Amino acid sequence: MLVLGSLLALASGMLMALAAALEKYEGMRTALTSKGFALLAALSRRPLWVVGILASALGWVVETASLVLAPVPVVATLRNAGRGVLVPFGRGWLAERFGRAEMTGIVLTILGGAITAFGASGAATRRQPLGDLTLLEVAAGCAVFAAIVAEVSRRIADDLPGGGVAGTNLESPRSKAAGIAAGAAVGVLFAGTGIYSKEIGDRIALHGLFGGLGGAFVTPDPYLMVASTIWAQSILQQAFRRANAASVASANASVASTGLIAAGFALYGQHTDGTIGRIALFGGIVVATLGTIMLAASRPPVQATLASVELDGAATAETTSLEPAVDGPAVDGPAVDGPAVDGPAGGGPAVASRSSNGSADHEGRRDGGAGVSRHATPRD
Repeated sequence: MLVLGSLLALASGMLMALAAALEKYEGMRTALTSKGFALLAALSRRPLWVVGILASALGWVVETASLVLAPVPVVATLRNAGRGVLVPFGRGWLAERFGRAEMTGIVLTILGGAITAFGASGAATRRQPLGDLTLLEVAAGCAVFAAIVAEVSRRIADDLPGGGVAGTNLESPRSKAAGIAAGAAVGVLFAGTGIYSKEIGDRIALHGLFGGLGGAFVTPDPYLMVASTIWAQSILQQAFRRANAASVASANASVASTGLIAAGFALYGQHTDGTIGRIALFGGIVVATLGTIMLAASRPPVQATLASVELDGAATAETTSLEPAVDGPAVDGPAVDGPAVDGPAGGGPAVASRSSNGSADHEGRRDGGAGVSRHATPRD
């Protein structure tokens, strides 16, 4: 049972990773100024995004089955490890860039999950449904904590240039921090949905498919799960626009795993056997938390494309030039659709080069020996 449950948990994480990749791909192409539930409404008309949601739903079914067969800590941490496939997805398909600190953070969250799973491997699986009052208390606690973390993310985003519009400043460290914080808020809500999923799965295991589902629909479980999932999705789509999908997924999975592990011990009476198990359990949580902190604090690669966003079939791109102006003789030549631009400016030669929209909008000027570079952004 433990082996099968562990494999299902890993498969669940991989399905969630596929869903995240599809959702981010469509999210970066659709209604960039929309937020919250308006964004979900716009995305619901994109076929690939709908496929991503279906993959996420399938991942939930697999996760529910794994929670019936394996202890909560094992499921939570192996599901986290399965999301590691988002790194090759991000590099190969989403054109995401990962710095060393960010890659280290992703590896630490996965490693922390594996260590935690080892520490909890001796825990027994308990199938005892919780009371309605307990479930409502769990839902209230998750909602309050998620709202606080989401507000922190919003305040960080509001301080960004451009008024915090998602899809801008993609390589900014503050944008990444806002995305990671939003991912953590989603993790809190996913911890709650994990508990509701276990409740439904336990009822099915105890009373059969139809008896279990019938019993579940007279409890708050399915309704709390649907409400939490919709709210989490609205935050998650904003997070994908601010940070790499793998980083957002690692942050939310790390928080969700820690929350589910805490629920396993506090609500379901699970425990570890021996000192080594306890050390591994809490050590794994610390390692995963450290990885999440590194993700939030990591900086993008030095030379990076600021944005390459396809919006309803129209792609725009900007690239930062980090090379200083170089002293030397005047450089002149033909610009696109126009004559050469040359001559002294500010006591030194000016350099004109072509921009992507066909105008000479990049000048290097020598003024008192200091190099100044100016890049004019093309406008639609």
